[in-house]
Amino acid sequence: MPGRAVDLVKSMDRAHIDKALVFAGRLNGISTQEVLEETKPFRDRLKVVASMSPSITYDGVSQFDPSLARELANHRDVVAMKFYPGYEHWYPSDNGMELALYIPLTSLAEAGKPAIFHSGDTFSKAGGAKLKYAMPIHLDDVAVNFPKLKIVIAHMGFPWVKEAAEVCYKNKNVYADVSGFVYDVFTPQDEKNFQDNVHEFLKITGSEPKLLFGSDWPISNQTSYVQTCLNLFGGTMKESFLHGLAEELFNV
Repeated sequence: MPGRAVDLVKSMDRAHIDKALVFAGRLNGISTQEVLEETKPFRDRLKVVASMSPSITYDGVSQFDPSLARELANHRDVVAMKFYPGYEHWYPSDNGMELALYIPLTSLAEAGKPAIFHSGDTFSKAGGAKLKYAMPIHLDDVAVNFPKLKIVIAHMGFPWVKEAAEVCYKNKNVYADVSGFVYDVFTPQDEKNFQDNVHEFLKITGSEPKLLFGSDWPISNQTSYVQTCLNLFGGTMKESFLHGLAEELFNV
């Protein structure tokens, strides 16, 4: 579900958000190069998250273009790369796929940039997604086998929030974001459900900074998201959650 950069910046102004990550991807209907061009006028505020999808070779083996992976990982305007296993039907922990991911993930690790994996529930308007590929437990293998790689579990892995929290707790190189919990604005019931899930996550991860703010605009309303999170967090936890951890992980 793509949106225009100029509209995103207007939404950020209303929500009092200084900077945001903009995601490319087949699911979003926009390539990395298109995102780079779209966000260029707002480079001080909009940072690009590249995306790669596996291709099927003539012998039936999935792979990621190694030269493109290196190029994107080292691009000066790219701060991370996102992968969509639930939408593209592959297990991150599968031996063959892990081999296919080797160049993208090692290139990211060497560049000091995170790999973000869609995890948990899938967008209702995107047909064909399969939840079994989107369970956060599969990222434990990736975290162990690529210990120098920073990994972000998108959407807290909802509804497998406890599972996502355990992967984060166990692996010092794994984090999670809270984006995409609602469509549009939070209702009172949505806010309660969100708070309950965040508390479940924090019960497992404890005081270690592991959770990042995210909205998933234009699916979710940024102003509503910010206010809901301000109602939930306070003190040093708020500072880390809203910007501190993101600044560290994405070097922005």
